[in-house]
Amino acid sequence: VVHTTKPGAMALSCRSNSISARMASSQPGLCRPRGVVSARGLGKDAVGGFMDMTSFVASSTGKKSAWDELAAAIGKEVYADMGGWHIYLKDMNAGPPGLKMATALATSFGPQASSGLREADVESTLKKIPVKLGRTQVSLYDVVPSMGVQDLVKVIEDFGRR
Repeated sequence: VVHTTKPGAMALSCRSNSISARMASSQPGLCRPRGVVSARGLGKDAVGGFMDMTSFVASSTGKKSAWDELAAAIGKEVYADMGGWHIYLKDMNAGPPGLKMATALATSFGPQASSGLREADVESTLKKIPVKLGRTQVSLYDVVPSMGVQDLVKVIEDFGRR
């Protein structure tokens, strides 16, 4: 495809692998003119509109659950290691649309946090949570490093002491 690069000029478009493009070399009239699209005036308008949309989509209803603080701490500290990528639990989906793994774990462990949890209890729960990796399915325990499990226990214990 041949295009002119001069601003305000008409761009020529010919496919180089077609018969009409080969004929265009001998007959310039066979190349069809294309209009040049101007992108003037989009800068602030487009960015501003995008920012308005993100605040609308990301805004919450103002309602907070009892375990939001625990979910935030879990999501910040604990990650799954998948093929060398660290995926924090705040970014990992947990089944229903919109539910994150950190929130699911917080609602699961939150009520038991004040009574004290052992690492074995946390490991047992993590082994029951399935994680799909393409066609295979493993447990969350299999993708969270042992140090991450220890961090999860520490976060839950710290939350239970408050």
